Amino acid sequence: MKISCPTCDETKMLKMIKSTKEISVRNDKITVEVEYYQCIACGEEFLVPQPENDPFVKAYRKYRQKHMLLQPEEIKAFRRKYKLTQGELADLLGLGGATLSRYETGKIQDESHDTLLRLVLNPENLQGLITASPGILSEEKKLKILNVMKESEEPRIDMLERFVIRNFSDYPADELSGFKRFDRDKFLNAILYFCSGDGESKTKLNKLLFYADFQHFKEYTNSITGAQYARVPFGPAPNGYDLYYSILVQRGSIRAEEVEYPGFASHKTGFTGEKYVAREVPDLNIFSPGELRILATVKERFKGFSAKEISGCSHLEKGYTETSTGKIISYAYAKYLKL
Repeated sequence: MKISCPTCDETKMLKMIKSTKEISVRNDKITVEVEYYQCIACGEEFLVPQPENDPFVKAYRKYRQKHMLLQPEEIKAFRRKYKLTQGELADLLGLGGATLSRYETGKIQDESHDTLLRLVLNPENLQGLITASPGILSEEKKLKILNVMKESEEPRIDMLERFVIRNFSDYPADELSGFKRFDRDKFLNAILYFCSGDGESKTKLNKLLFYADFQHFKEYTNSITGAQYARVPFGPAPNGYDLYYSILVQRGSIRAEEVEYPGFASHKTGFTGEKYVAREVPDLNIFSPGELRILATVKERFKGFSAKEISGCSHLEKGYTETSTGKIISYAYAKYLKL
């Protein structure tokens, strides 16, 4: 694409400038990177007329990510998969055709409309909606949609996995994620590494992942997996870990076994928990030498520690003591890590 100054038509004396801009989206301040040109000849500053360079398009996308709303291409891809027109899908959902068109072209949807769209992404819900909405679709169209469902039928676990991964991934690479986007493969293989052999209790696994990510941040200023860690009663744990572990169990990547805990302060008589044993060999080639060293160091450091003992250690970490229950622990506390 040939770029020229809109004022003097100069094409050679142009300087690209990169900066940040804060844009208010529904009373939420969103910071985005912007690129624009300055004409050295006349001093004019101008944006390149491309959608991907539009700061408002970028801000809307980041807003949707932050608030876990569907992106326009997700809505469009779903509709096209089942060969539904905008009008047909809008009628099924009780929305106006123009409303759905605006969502697909970039307007931010209402949360209630997003909930409707997410529900209909589930083939079972879509099938029920079609059945319960006579007169909107022809019998021929219904049959075509049902055939598409049958041909592309996916196990429920895959749908759940996509939902969880989206929730893991839809946050910025900032100090709450170790300045890294969630890396699904590294997170999985770190779990397999720690759970190889006799396996580890869920409580201890959470702490091993925490110490590995935070130690790597302490040394290299970024985490290994990009996971966020929340402050929960038994110590730091990957945010949303229960759902993610359940996916790995159902996929067969790890095996869950019952284990008896000797008891924590609030459970002095002990209780039954879960232990995970790897059923797949971890792919260690995806880790850098530094990441592998830290994973091995953490595993060796806490070798022989019970869930209670490693939880006790994590409770003394500054990131844990200075973070409110349920909140995400900032990687900024990694510099205080006692490892």
